[in-house]
Amino acid sequence: MEIKRSKELLTILIVCIAMVFPVSLVEAQAGSGCGKCCEGVPTITLRTPDKGISHHGCSDNITIGIRDMARFHGSLGPGVALGYRACQIALSQLYPGDIPLRGDQFVVSGSVKACPTDSISFITGARYGKGSDGAFNGNLAFDKSIGDFCFIFARMSDGKAIKLINKFKFPKGFKEVKAKLKDKGTSPEEKKKCFEKFRSLSLDILAAPEKDVFKIVTLTNFSWKDYKEKYLK
Repeated sequence: MEIKRSKELLTILIVCIAMVFPVSLVEAQAGSGCGKCCEGVPTITLRTPDKGISHHGCSDNITIGIRDMARFHGSLGPGVALGYRACQIALSQLYPGDIPLRGDQFVVSGSVKACPTDSISFITGARYGKGSDGAFNGNLAFDKSIGDFCFIFARMSDGKAIKLINKFKFPKGFKEVKAKLKDKGTSPEEKKKCFEKFRSLSLDILAAPEKDVFKIVTLTNFSWKDYKEKYLK
């Protein structure tokens, strides 16, 4: 019995280490230089759908910060920051004075890029999929015609929708810095400098006044059904 018990404890220990170790690696990469510098960035709180397990009879809340987002994506860059701000602004506009229900959002992104999409998916739960079930829930669509880094957010419950038009101006040389990060020939020292520039730009986005990041337009004729039917074809 003692040998069996010891084996069980060893197995549990190995599983725990396997679970914690990858997270620690991600935190080391994404959280490096992203601790105190991210202090003061407002968090986003949402209600999670009640699965009937809650003892108090209502949904639990989840609070997401920019550091959580950086850990999830693996780093903090301008795209992640813009996606985070888009959610932050859109949710406050669509649910004034209320805590949004996670999963009540339809989202259209003008950027077919992983960075802002990761922020939107992680925060709202909306994921791209042609009406499929499971992880890809069909509540996120891509439409380049609405503009790069522009977004449409709509409430599933009543159809209320807004469009966020990107106003943030990327600095001169941004594309060159981005290219250096992707270039395998870039030295580690130079890459470190590029990452620092990216992080600094991200913090500018997170700290900028709302009006300097997005222009908010209320949509009166938005139809998620049209998008869904388009993607189902």
